[in-house]
This record gives sequence, C-alpha cells and structure tokens, in this order.
Amino acid sequence: MTIKMMIGLLPALLLVACHQENPAADLPLPEYTVAVMAPKVEDVTVYGEWIGRLVPEVSVDILPRVDGHIVERFFTNGQQVKKGELLYRLDDTLYAEALQQARQNEAVAKVQAQEALQNVDYYRPLVNDGAVARQTYTEALRKEEAAQASLRAAQAAVAQAQTDVAYCELYAPVTGIAGFAEADVGSYVSPSGNPLVTVYGVQPIRVNFSISEQDWLKQGGSNGTLRPGTEVEVLTADGSLYPHKARIIGVDNAVSATLGTLQMEAQLPNPDSLLRPGMFVKVRAVTDEVKNALMVPQSAIVSQQGQQFVLALQQDNKVALIPVQTGASRGDMVQVLGEVTPDMRIVVSGTQQALMAAAGRATLKV
Repeated sequence: MTIKMMIGLLPALLLVACHQENPAADLPLPEYTVAVMAPKVEDVTVYGEWIGRLVPEVSVDILPRVDGHIVERFFTNGQQVKKGELLYRLDDTLYAEALQQARQNEAVAKVQAQEALQNVDYYRPLVNDGAVARQTYTEALRKEEAAQASLRAAQAAVAQAQTDVAYCELYAPVTGIAGFAEADVGSYVSPSGNPLVTVYGVQPIRVNFSISEQDWLKQGGSNGTLRPGTEVEVLTADGSLYPHKARIIGVDNAVSATLGTLQMEAQLPNPDSLLRPGMFVKVRAVTDEVKNALMVPQSAIVSQQGQQFVLALQQDNKVALIPVQTGASRGDMVQVLGEVTPDMRIVVSGTQQALMAAAGRATLKV
C-alpha cells in the first residue's frame, strides 16, 4: 500500500476510532421522575426565639444574728420549706442565763422604783405643810427619777436578752427550696461568718433573656409584642412546651455596649417546682404576621455558592433556577421571596435530578 493510499484512508480510520472511543455519545439521556407543587399562599405567624436562664424570684442567705454552736438542723439538702419553718437551733444556754439575770435585775429595779415613788408620795404633803424641808422632797424626786431610769434600763436588758434567746432559732423567711447546708450540728457560727444555707423562692420563678437590638426594632420596640405585660411561651431543655406562659415584667433601659443585646425579665408560674434556678430555656414570642406568604417545603430550597434557589419546572419540563430568599417558616414549610408566583411548578422531591436536567444531563417527567 502506498503512502498516498494510507493518507486517503486516515480520516475514515479516525472517524471509526472516535466512534468506538465514545460509545455513549449516541445513547439517550436518563429520564427521572420528580415531584412538583405550586407554592401555597398562607398567612403566617412569625415567632422569635431567644435563650433564657432561670433565676429565683428571691434568694435569701440564712445568717445567725447571735454567736453560738448549732445543736439541731431541721431540714435536708434541697428540701422545700415554708415561710416560718424552723431550720436551725443554736445553743441558747448563755443567752437563757443572761435572760434570767436580766429578769432578776428588772425585779430589783422595779422594787426600788416603787420605794422611791412611795417616798415622793410620802414627802409631798409634808413639804406643803412645812413639816419637811423642800430639799428633802427634792432629793426624793431625784431618787425616784433615777429609779425609774434604772427600771427602764433593766426592762430593755430583758427585752434584749429575750431577743437573743429568740435569735437562737432560725426560721425560713420565704417559702422556697433550701440549698445545701454550709453548716451543720456542732458548727460554731456568727453574724460575721458565711451563710448557713440559702433559700431560693421558685414559685413563681423568673426568666432572664436577651434580644438583639435588631429584634427589638423589628418587633416595634416598646409598642411591640415584647413589652411588660406580654405573655411569652417557654420551651424547656428537652424541647417540650412548658404548660404555663411567662409574663414579661421588665425591660432594661439600655442596650449592652459589648453584646448589642437588650436584657429582659419574665415571671413564670412554677407550681410544682419542676423548674430550678440555673436551667436554660427558650423563650418564644410572636414578632410579626405575614399575609399571603408563598410557602414551599424546606426540601425545595437548593443552595449553590451561597445563593438559594428553587427549581421551577416549565411547560416543556425544562428546569429554571429561580433565585429566592427565605422568610417566615411554619413546620417544614418556608416562605420564599423573589420571582416566584403561585402558579409555578416547584420541584419538591428530586432536586438533584432536576439540577442534572438543568445542566442538560437528564430529562424529567412528573
């Protein structure tokens, strides 16, 4: 075979070789089935959620008012106590002895005061008749005044001693939950020492939470839903909705310069003491009402390179990528904002196959 004949056959050989190397070039495109739906037009209530932390309604440190050794403790750690319930008793021996001595001193002072008064009553008519010198009567008056002063001092000492004895018993000042005891039987305690125990009032309990300044402005500030008196929902750490609603009772007067948030406080019923200080919860409240929102399933949203899309199936089953932004949500449905109309057929299942069809690598059917 000559060189000229080989050159003449080369194009045909190349064509055959290319056809053999790309056997799939003539194969039909794969066809996939996708599910579509038209966006639903609904009125949607928009909720805001914020992390909150529970704090006691009141927190009281139990401190003794007198020195002494603890001789009895009447509660267990974490016990619920009622206002006026006895918590501790201190050794009152010294204070009881001091009370007894004060009462004896009071009795002596009372006798002396009576005697001094009798002398005044005795000398008064005599000095008027000139039978006794006025100086004697004046001296009797002075002694009577001193005796009365001594009696009052003795009575005050008795009252103080009674108070000291009473202070040897420590009672719960509020109804709540006693914490862990920091002092027990045998401990020596004093007013200048550490608290013996802390009692938390948890019925009701309070919720502290912060919202961003954007949320504050978006919901209308002081005229919005997050204002004192508004009720909000509370979700516990396990995600369940708490059966009672909290009522906002306070809004801080300034936004935190470091965090850019506004502190809020709500009061929450806690009848069974289920909630405890320190727990984290979610606070949920209505922040807006969206009318005629176009809603699609969350599965219809496709993200590519930081942009969100929905895939609209056209009459010829061609796919169009529609840029959207998401808004309000309800369950697994989300609002879409953009060039979306209620009569569009939006792909809600099989979005990956729809993307292949948009790239010309597949065909679709519904």
